[in-house]
Amino acid sequence: MSERFDELVGEIEDPAERQRLRRVHELLLSVEAPPERSPEVATVVVPKPVPLLLRRRRRALVLLAAALAAASFGAGWLAGAGDGEVEPEVVIAMRGADRASGSIELLPQDASGNWPMRVHVRGLEPSRDRADYYELWLTKDGRPTDSCGRFTLHPGVTTVSLSVPYGLRKYDGWVVTRRGSDEILLTTA
Repeated sequence: MSERFDELVGEIEDPAERQRLRRVHELLLSVEAPPERSPEVATVVVPKPVPLLLRRRRRALVLLAAALAAASFGAGWLAGAGDGEVEPEVVIAMRGADRASGSIELLPQDASGNWPMRVHVRGLEPSRDRADYYELWLTKDGRPTDSCGRFTLHPGVTTVSLSVPYGLRKYDGWVVTRRGSDEILLTTA
């Protein structure tokens, strides 16, 4: 046993390590050999593998189904998604001093009786901050009477969405004023 140990381990200079390996070697030699394999285990039935062609077909069908689902979703989204803009019932032009102008796109009345509108304004001085706003008014006899909403302006064309609950037939026009001033900057008259 000693010769076989020396042959397996070779030369080890650390005596503690050599002694540890000798104990392990002796323990391994003291154990019995594993039993022989029984004939029942030797004849294990291995399931037949699924042909590669069937796996490829299954995968192709799954990929095709996913592609069809994605295409259906995309087609539905494209069919349902427009630009989201409602066509105006009437467009009312506004004019002002110098090159200031605007328009009011009066949209169809909603189920609650409100009149939504898109207001486009250009050519007025841009707002300095949120406290420097403009206001759209409905007029009677050319004078502002009921506010349609307030908005700030940036350079170029500014578009805002407003809505009013008023019956519009009792008014004769619209005007735009600036906060802190009664000067009419844009008018439909």
